[in-house]
Amino acid sequence: MDEKREIIEALKLCHHFVIISHQNIDGDGLGSMFATFFFLKEMGKEAFLVGDGVVPYFYQFLPGKEKMLDLRDFYSLDFPWEVGVVIVLDCSHPGRLGRLEELCDRAAFIINVDHHPDNTYFGDINWVVPDSPSSTFLVYELIKEAGVEINPEMAVNLLAGLVTDTGGFQFVELDSSLLQVVADLISSGASLAEIMRYAFRFRRLEALKLLGRALNHLFYDEDYRFSVIHLTQEDFKICGAQEEDTEGIVDYGLYIPGAEISLLFKEVNNNYFRVSLRSQGEKDVLPIAHHFGGGGHRKAAGFGIKGDLSHVEEEVLGIVRKFLANSRLVTEETRKNSDGWNT
Repeated sequence: MDEKREIIEALKLCHHFVIISHQNIDGDGLGSMFATFFFLKEMGKEAFLVGDGVVPYFYQFLPGKEKMLDLRDFYSLDFPWEVGVVIVLDCSHPGRLGRLEELCDRAAFIINVDHHPDNTYFGDINWVVPDSPSSTFLVYELIKEAGVEINPEMAVNLLAGLVTDTGGFQFVELDSSLLQVVADLISSGASLAEIMRYAFRFRRLEALKLLGRALNHLFYDEDYRFSVIHLTQEDFKICGAQEEDTEGIVDYGLYIPGAEISLLFKEVNNNYFRVSLRSQGEKDVLPIAHHFGGGGHRKAAGFGIKGDLSHVEEEVLGIVRKFLANSRLVTEETRKNSDGWNT
């Protein structure tokens, strides 16, 4: 039996489910959670959405956000059963769950559905498809396989996850099969225009001020073709901004013609930075994230690092330059071999 069928059988057999995803949740994590919640409701199941942190304001339009419980609120519920089946969505490693990892420790059974290539296969059932454009795409396939009709609530969340994790379809080939899925979700009640607006063109004034400061800090390395942006706690304070207001800022570093990689350093606590990595073309930033104990996708990854800004940037950019130099040597060697230079 393949993993997809195993999951569907588990959903049929069990009645109570807890649905979770990673910290610093994004559109794909939220869309996967909420779509799965409505899917299970259609199957007549009891499900709980549990999160570690607030839903960003630009995702407040997603159906299901009002059902999200904090871990403490979840534990305060009065129900006569222990944590049974935990469905973990869009999360490569239990360590990325934050406080929610304890739900996995208490679970009788874990279903792991993800598309990150560095997933550690920590579930009792692991359906991990690195080539999938989003985790919501996998949830869509589950719903279809189960023969459940997709309602508008599911459709909005499924399409939102697909749109946001592909950067508005910039990071994936929009072929006929994917277009058919998009068409199906639109016909089921999702508005692509609404999702695109909230995901990419709906930002607070504080976020726009923060973007201005970020772009003032932008540095471009012409030799190695990468961009660096940083935001300190002082920047956040001056703008009255929060970490969620950094959404999309890292992408600006790729707007420069020839840029292959963009990095954003965000000081979220005193001398502690979250670093976001983005790439385009053939560049894979996942090895850089892995070097610093992080993870993610080949074109979108991240990690955390301690230290003052100058030392952190020096350490990270040293690794980035080394990585890019090595990748160019490999590319050049491959080109020589394909041209028959070494024959």
